[in-house]
Amino acid sequence: MNNTLGRLGLGLALLWTGSSAGADTLQQIYQLALKNDATLKAAEATYRANRETENIARSALLPQANASAYFKDTDTEAETIQLFDSGPAPLFSDSASDSTGYTVSLSQKLFDLSTWFSYRAGKETSQQARAQLAADQQELIVRVAEAYFNVLRARENLEASLAEERAVKRQLEQTQQRFDVGLIPITDVHEARAAYDNTLAQRLGFEANLGTAREALSVLTGQMHGDVWLLTEGFPITPPTPASRDEWVQFALKNNYDLKAATYGAEAAHQSARSKKMEHLPKVTGSFSYAEDDTDGSREIEVTGKPPGTLDIDDHSESSMFKVELSVPLFAGGGISASRRQAYEQYNAAFQQKISVQRQVVQQTRSLHLTVATDVQRVKARKQNIVSAE
Repeated sequence: MNNTLGRLGLGLALLWTGSSAGADTLQQIYQLALKNDATLKAAEATYRANRETENIARSALLPQANASAYFKDTDTEAETIQLFDSGPAPLFSDSASDSTGYTVSLSQKLFDLSTWFSYRAGKETSQQARAQLAADQQELIVRVAEAYFNVLRARENLEASLAEERAVKRQLEQTQQRFDVGLIPITDVHEARAAYDNTLAQRLGFEANLGTAREALSVLTGQMHGDVWLLTEGFPITPPTPASRDEWVQFALKNNYDLKAATYGAEAAHQSARSKKMEHLPKVTGSFSYAEDDTDGSREIEVTGKPPGTLDIDDHSESSMFKVELSVPLFAGGGISASRRQAYEQYNAAFQQKISVQRQVVQQTRSLHLTVATDVQRVKARKQNIVSAE
C-alpha cells in the first residue's frame, strides 16, 4: 500500500512545479503523516490489541499448568481434660512445627465445544483487526490527499481573488477619474467602490480559508507547512479506466477493506453465538496433580502429677491424582439461555451492518465514478472557457 502511494507520489512529483525550493510535496507530507498522524497511531494500537484475541481464545484449548508452594509456622497451646486409670486429670500441651509443601497440577479440556467456537470467533476477530487497519491506512491516504488539495484549492482561490481585487481597484480608479472630469455621476463611483469593497471582503475570506486548510494539513503531520508544490499546466486529467462503472463496483466489492472488516466482524459474531449455544452441552476435562508436604517440630505434653514428655513431629506425605471430570450445566437461573439469545441478536446486528456497508460501497463507488467522469468533462469545459474568455 505504501509502495503504491510512493509510486503515485513520484509520478505526481514529475508533474508538480514548486513556487520555492522548500515547498513540500504530496509524498513528503504523506510520509510525515505516516509517522505523526494520531488517528493512524491509535488504529495501529487497536490492531495490536485486537489481534491478541485469537491467542487468548486459543489458550483456553491448550493445557493449563499450575504450581503452588507454601510455608507454614505453627505454635499451638492447648489444655484439655484427659481420662486416665486414676481418674480425670488436666493435660497441657505446647507444640511448634514448620510445614512446607508444593503442588503441581496439569489440566486439559477434552471436550468443550463452547471453547472451540470461541477460538474460531477469536480468529475472525483478528482477521477483522487486520482488515480494519488496512482500511485505516487507506483512509490516511485519502485524508492526506484531501487536505493537500484543499490547500492548493484555497491558494488558487486566493490568487484569483487577488487578481479580481486588482482589476476592480483599477476600475474604481478609472471611475473616480471620469467623475473628477465630470463625465459620470457620483452614483457610478459609489457602485464601483461597493464592488471593490465586496472583492476585498471575499479576498479576506479566501485568506482565512487558506489558513484553515494549512491548519488541517498540520493536524495530520504535526508540523506547519508554509508552502506546498503546485500542479503544472500540463497535469493530465483523464477519465477513469476501465470506463465501465460496474467493473469498478465489482472491484470494490472484492477489495474494499471496510467491507472485509464488516464481513469478518459478522462471522466473529456468528461464531460467538454458536459458542454461547454450546454452553448447554456437557464438558469433559482431564487433570493430574501431584502434592508433597513435610512437617517438622515438637510437642510437649504435661499431665498434673506426672513428669512432662516431649514428642518429635516428623511427617512426610506425597499424593498424586488423575481425574476426568464431566460437568453438565443443569440450571443457571436462565443466564445461559439469555446469553445465547443475546449473542444471536448481536450476530444479527453485525450481519445487517455488513449488508449496510456493502450497499454503501456500491453506492459510493458508483457515485465517485460518476463524479470523476463528470469532473474530467468539467475541467475540459473550463479550459475552453478560459480560452474563449481570453
